[in-house]
Amino acid sequence: MNKNIFQKIIENETFSYKIVENEDHLAFLDIYPIKIGHTLVITKRHNRDKIFSLSEKDFISIMSFSRKVAIGMEKTIPCKRIGLFIMGFEIPHIHIHLIPMDHENDANFLKKRINISQKKLEFLSKEIKKNINL
Repeated sequence: MNKNIFQKIIENETFSYKIVENEDHLAFLDIYPIKIGHTLVITKRHNRDKIFSLSEKDFISIMSFSRKVAIGMEKTIPCKRIGLFIMGFEIPHIHIHLIPMDHENDANFLKKRINISQKKLEFLSKEIKKNINL
């Protein structure tokens, strides 16, 4: 079976800038973000690509986890709000995009992604983690 990038991240076969995780979910920085601080939240147990295929309990669980991460992001990254997006076309694994936003067009997934240094990604992941209460 071919593993997708998220499965490799979950199994620590591929490096990621992890922010926080629990038994069921993992949050890490997107290394090709739309905005600085763009974070991905994935489910660790369900290798499906449609979020509405989750049970109601699992759906509420990933949303609750995402909320805690988003609150930590707002405390760390200056922005008007954290946008939550569920698309899932590029990688067939349930995942949520949390994006710091000041304007609606900040969530344009078709625009060129930002290049961020490893040092900045490492710093951001640690700073956001400090502001998350699981």
